[in-house]
Amino acid sequence: MEDIKKGLQTVVNKAWDDASFKTELVADPVSAIESATGLNVPGDVKIVVNDQTDEDVIYLNIPPKPDFDNMELTDEQLEQVAGGEIFATTFAVTFVVSVQTTISAASAINDNNKKKGKKGW
Repeated sequence: MEDIKKGLQTVVNKAWDDASFKTELVADPVSAIESATGLNVPGDVKIVVNDQTDEDVIYLNIPPKPDFDNMELTDEQLEQVAGGEIFATTFAVTFVVSVQTTISAASAINDNNKKKGKKGW
């Protein structure tokens, strides 16, 4: 897992620095990722790359809806859930990160609009 994280960070850094690589990454993510990192992407994995470098746009990624009805927990996780630990922590972290990201993006757009003399958020 650590190799994948490092590899994906390498890909992002390269896309920031190399416009032609970024174009290739958006057009053919699997090939670009494999060539930049040496990692093999399994054939059943679909990768979608969205260029989110436009500072005038707020990007919202919708994650998969959790399937709590079919979720199986370990005994340790069940103990944490019984105490309210997992749900509260996961919800709080997810909510804070989502809100903070949206606020930061909106603030950046507002600052950019002010610099351009536009009224905005």
